Amino acid sequence: MNAPACDLDTRITTDLPAMIEGPIPVEPYVSAEFFEREREHIFKRAWLNLCRAEDLPEIGDFKVFEVAVWNASILLVRGKDSVIRAFHNTCTHRGNQVAARYGCEGNTRTFVCGYHGWTFELDGSLRTLPAQEYFPGVDKAKLGLLPVACDVWNGFVFVNWNAEPEWPLAEFLGGLGRQIDGYPFAQMERVARYSARVAVNWKTFVDAFHETYHVGMVHARSLPGCSIPTDLRYEFDTLASARFYPPHHSASNRMVSRVDVTPVAGAAWQLGPSFAANEAAPRLPGTNPSDDPRWYFDINVFFPNFFVDVGPGWYFTYNFWPISVDQTEWSMDIYQYAAADVGQRIAQEHTKVLLRDLLYEDLSTMETTHRSLKSGALKHMTVGPVMEVAVRHQYTNVMRWVNGEV
Repeated sequence: MNAPACDLDTRITTDLPAMIEGPIPVEPYVSAEFFEREREHIFKRAWLNLCRAEDLPEIGDFKVFEVAVWNASILLVRGKDSVIRAFHNTCTHRGNQVAARYGCEGNTRTFVCGYHGWTFELDGSLRTLPAQEYFPGVDKAKLGLLPVACDVWNGFVFVNWNAEPEWPLAEFLGGLGRQIDGYPFAQMERVARYSARVAVNWKTFVDAFHETYHVGMVHARSLPGCSIPTDLRYEFDTLASARFYPPHHSASNRMVSRVDVTPVAGAAWQLGPSFAANEAAPRLPGTNPSDDPRWYFDINVFFPNFFVDVGPGWYFTYNFWPISVDQTEWSMDIYQYAAADVGQRIAQEHTKVLLRDLLYEDLSTMETTHRSLKSGALKHMTVGPVMEVAVRHQYTNVMRWVNGEV
């Protein structure tokens, strides 16, 4: 990729990887056949985040996840040894969902299949086979729940379709995992969750959340005073630096100097950490790797579908779960330090409301964009090399994985 005549190279602090050049074809964003290739070559190979370990705090706590891109129901459970394990939610007798009678989450000592009563321990082993005398030669030790590879990094629980993944989790997360490893994730708690099922391809959805080119137009209401860039210098001004750890990437955002800080936003920062921009905000480990004085927050994108955006006293995650070529399940979780007083609670509430408004604005273009792309009128998208470099990097890695180059 040829860099434009600006200081892009000085702000990319890792090697700039080779990327697909030129306009990006629309076809991979609307093709059902291409989606099936993504299912097999990306989502059944990569490590995927499901939740955080504190979502299963006690022995016997479990959650069921319907992973549509796998066509599978996945059962996560904390065992008697406190280890979190993952299994296919499938009884090894005749295939009934073993946790169906328990709901999507809860606490249990065992899992009793509601079809014939086969009973499984928290570690997945088969405990009871009713009327076992009628199953001559059957070895109970070989009929435990079917395991799914599962590992935990910094409290984030990941799963992999392959019983023996191609990479250990830490190796898969690579340099990006090491970059943010010191961030105090475990010290913060979830304060809000937003979710939606949207009629859009997952790649179009992801692309809207790791570029800042759209901010001046899409967020003009929530970020008053922020106008569309008029020159390349300012176009790049909100992007402090970028780092590439293929297939992952990270970008540091600057505060947009032309945004008018509202009285409410200013008060929120005086009361405690919030998403309102503040140059006096504390810097936490694992943030602002370029040490930019106007740093706002970092967007960290773990391929293919998991974001961990870290800021001063808060972080939030995005999960983009493909359902079909035309449908995506999306969720956002917001985490902050526990409020120590009323003022900090007010700051938290401000963050939740501001992010809610920003998300409504972000989602407002998703379905119309997808419908337009599906019309077939536009054959290629013109993607910029600077503000949209993350879009190009993501597309490049999608194509490399789908084409068997990884």
